Amino acid sequence: MKLANNILLKALGILLLTAAILKGWQLLTEPVANNNIWSYRPFLILTIEFELALAIWLLSGLFKKAAWLAAISCFSLFSMITFYKGLTGAESCGCFGSVHVNPWITFFVIDLPSVIALSIFRPKLSLLRSLTSAVTGGRESMKALIVEFLTPLPSLRGFVTAFVIGIVTLCVTTPILAFSKPAMITSSYEVLEPETWVGKELPILEYIDIADTLRKGTWLILLYHYDCPDCARAIQKYEQLANETFSPQVHSGGSMDSQNEPFIKFAFVEVPPYGQGPVSQNSPCTLGRLAGTKEWFVTTPVVALLTDGKVKQAWEEKAPDFETILQNMAQMQKTTEKSRFFSTTNYSTYSPLQGGDAY
Repeated sequence: MKLANNILLKALGILLLTAAILKGWQLLTEPVANNNIWSYRPFLILTIEFELALAIWLLSGLFKKAAWLAAISCFSLFSMITFYKGLTGAESCGCFGSVHVNPWITFFVIDLPSVIALSIFRPKLSLLRSLTSAVTGGRESMKALIVEFLTPLPSLRGFVTAFVIGIVTLCVTTPILAFSKPAMITSSYEVLEPETWVGKELPILEYIDIADTLRKGTWLILLYHYDCPDCARAIQKYEQLANETFSPQVHSGGSMDSQNEPFIKFAFVEVPPYGQGPVSQNSPCTLGRLAGTKEWFVTTPVVALLTDGKVKQAWEEKAPDFETILQNMAQMQKTTEKSRFFSTTNYSTYSPLQGGDAY
């Protein structure tokens, strides 16, 4: 039993060390979405450092009873997290960085078997009796419980060696992970930042297969993933709007052209990986795709209001209602008319010292 416990703890230490290295490599080479706790960079760094520290402890063989307690607590927590991710339909458990593993595989092959194995191959201790005494017996019983988990004491040399290795490792890896962020745009991936698009030509136009169409007229484009629930709701809403007959005199103060085209047109652009999406077969909206030549990091849905290919407004993680869109279009028209007015009008600057009329 003692030999099996030693082998098990060291195997789990190697597993944690591997997971931490893979996650660290991903942070150094790929951007993260930062759209939830599981992809929040500071949280990922904290997770990596925790796994490194626990891995070094398990491999060192120090305080084996306490190490067993830490390991079974850790993998019990991992089991709950992977079980939750499996229920919510996550594509990857996130345990091994860029190596994507289905949460159910991690749960049934790694996390749950680890908890069961740790429960079977445990160190010799009277855990239930010690816990009961600690709860009912006061300070002395609590002290006895702590002593039980910390014995046998390791050699001073072994303790100092493991402690120094752990501290040095954490002190080196933490600043590297914190300050070595990967580039936002490379030949293999690109991080989209819709908040920076306003006032510029849509930066990803060259990667959209309907770019020539989007460069003419006023468009509301929706970037979506095929498996995004919020995108599905936005697509349904915009398809209903596209099916309606807009009155430009009422909505925007504009006028239709000779072919009675709507004053705003809708386009849905699918972000890879592609799949069977929520767009209806007879959709009234123009359909396009973002090229799969690189990986795109973006939190969908993303909506952008374009005029002749130039972004007038952009929204990320939400799809604005039509009233909001109309307000932005009205503001755009007012700004355009004001600029046109000032550019075609001559002014004389009034100076109290010189006299004259103010215009």
